[in-house]
Amino acid sequence: GRTFSAAPKLISSVGKRFVPIMLSSIASRLTRNMAIVPNLVRPSAANPMAANGVNGAVAAAVQKELQHQVRAHVEREVDIAPPARQGVTEISPAIFSEEPHSAMVVNADPDIMRPKISVVGVGGAGSNAVNNMIVHGLSGVDFMVCNTDAQALEQSLAPTTVQLGGKLTMGLGAGAKPEVGRKAAIDSTSEMLEHLADSHMCFITAGLGGGTGTGAGPIIARALRDRGVLTVGVVTKPFPFEGTTRGRIADAGLLEMQACCDATIVIPNQNLFRLADKSTSLMDAFKLADDVLYSGVQSVTQLITTPGLVNLDFADVRAVLTGSGPSMMGTGEAEGEDRAAKAAEAAISNPLLDDYCLSTATGVLINITGGSDLTLFEVDQAARRVQEEVHPDANIIFGSAYDDSLAGKIRVSIVAAGIDTLSAEAPADAP
Repeated sequence: GRTFSAAPKLISSVGKRFVPIMLSSIASRLTRNMAIVPNLVRPSAANPMAANGVNGAVAAAVQKELQHQVRAHVEREVDIAPPARQGVTEISPAIFSEEPHSAMVVNADPDIMRPKISVVGVGGAGSNAVNNMIVHGLSGVDFMVCNTDAQALEQSLAPTTVQLGGKLTMGLGAGAKPEVGRKAAIDSTSEMLEHLADSHMCFITAGLGGGTGTGAGPIIARALRDRGVLTVGVVTKPFPFEGTTRGRIADAGLLEMQACCDATIVIPNQNLFRLADKSTSLMDAFKLADDVLYSGVQSVTQLITTPGLVNLDFADVRAVLTGSGPSMMGTGEAEGEDRAAKAAEAAISNPLLDDYCLSTATGVLINITGGSDLTLFEVDQAARRVQEEVHPDANIIFGSAYDDSLAGKIRVSIVAAGIDTLSAEAPADAP
């Protein structure tokens, strides 16, 4: 298609006719606007800054308006689609006050500029994972929980809840039948999408093997992905003692989830035995799995929404995760001697995740966070440790930030995408 490079020739051909008329229009409009501002001041010996403040601001406004109108005219002439305007830039009334100013004040809506990240918990396990993140105080994301069980929804801490298939299930759940969860999600798709209309990225968390999570999870993921939302599924698989039938349902649900999400992260419940001991309560064990999702969402959110030493944008995250398939998330934190290497080692060796081969990763997000004592050497040491584990041609996206609460500590978080899983060849540890 044609680009804006056509503008100079067009401007030169219409400039004598178009620009003088436009300048007159702009000047007239600015004069009317300034006339209604009661505190407009004139340059004087008592207020010499007025000339620099007001005249400089007006000149900048004229120049910006001129550029905008020229471009709009050129776009009409050469049929160029104008870019979506991300916000409205306006002159603050403060520049006409008696206080000295040297530049124009620009107002931009931060909510428009910031990518919107959502977390959707599906079914009972998904709801518990969302509750865990809310209790941890995770900020910068929007939470929603979907369930066929109306009573379970009442226990959710999420600000937005959606009862799936109310007429179909009467709020009594899916009865461990994925086909019921699937139909319920289809019936409620429009309501869910209404709440997630502005999302750019969505984490969908569910437990596989039951009815709602297994059946509704893929439907929600597909609906969002079809609308251009970057979708990451984080799912758990049942314990072997839950029976072969539930295991088969979970395996079939995982295949559907992988087909509907850009990236999928799997946490087999059996892997909880790698960290639990005989005294670990069932609640604490499941919380370990929920913390994997919390840490992963926190690291991605921090990468693209929190100002830091090395910032990434949402396009970087999308480039790594779009269509990546099986993925992993890991976070490590360490202090003392060799803290950078220890934190990186912990991040790449998450024992709770599905067994994977990190060396096959096609893309990796690395986020290194520390206090004011974080050194360049430590950042290099941690990043190199992760780099040693992944494919030489992997797309590595790196970010780093300060966090005063981590004084004396370093946190390394990674999201590796496009990895090969080894579950079939390396079964999880038994108790």
